[in-house]
Amino acid sequence: MFLWIESQSTPVIVLVLLSLCYSLTAVIFVGARILPRYPVATYLKATNPAMLTPLAAILALLIAFLAARVWANLDHANTYAAQEASAINETIQLSSTLPGELPSTMRNSIHKYIHFVAVQDEPAMKENRAELRLLPPGLTDGLDALLSFNPATPGQRIAQERSEAAIERVLEARRNRIVLSEATIEPIQWIVILILSTLVLLVIAMVHIDRPLTVALNLFLFSTAVAVCLILLMVNDRCFSHGEASLDLRALQQVDPIN
Repeated sequence: MFLWIESQSTPVIVLVLLSLCYSLTAVIFVGARILPRYPVATYLKATNPAMLTPLAAILALLIAFLAARVWANLDHANTYAAQEASAINETIQLSSTLPGELPSTMRNSIHKYIHFVAVQDEPAMKENRAELRLLPPGLTDGLDALLSFNPATPGQRIAQERSEAAIERVLEARRNRIVLSEATIEPIQWIVILILSTLVLLVIAMVHIDRPLTVALNLFLFSTAVAVCLILLMVNDRCFSHGEASLDLRALQQVDPIN
């Protein structure tokens, strides 16, 4: 279920999580209104409010831990995207100094690779099905052309070697972003967050069980806070799927030699 929610657009994620959190809150509130009719309410009311502190602290620490990892992944995603675009640009600049048809061949190869990223690689990463073993078209052709080139001068040899190294950096950046696209919060971690949130909501309801308005207000505030945190985590968890976290194709399109 969590993977399905994460795969949706941001508005859908917001709607689903708010509905989930408010539905859980409504169920607990209804229970808090029914239980005072029974003797068990006396025991529930005796719940110490201090119970909220350790539960809330554990929940806060878990969310903070996951948020730190998500934000670190976002930074890495931006870095890999920038490295890929920079290495592509360097490949184009270096190969342009080589003689014959090689510069034209390299430009066509880079254009083919960027088209592959836009049409196939990015959608595959969003659906968590990108393959590391798949040799990206374009770059392999360009690398073959460079390896088959016989430099006539030391300068051409240096340009050839640096072009090859730049292509290797492009491939490495692609491998890194594909691996990072598969790094997500595990379902068990989402389940733990939901369990802890439910426990806090239950304690709030028990502490204020004889004050319906207080119960409703506190449950609404806490569930809203939890929903906002979950939305923020889930929207940014898939590094190359949503908003600013998605693969910025503009950076690659800007270095496309045939655009």
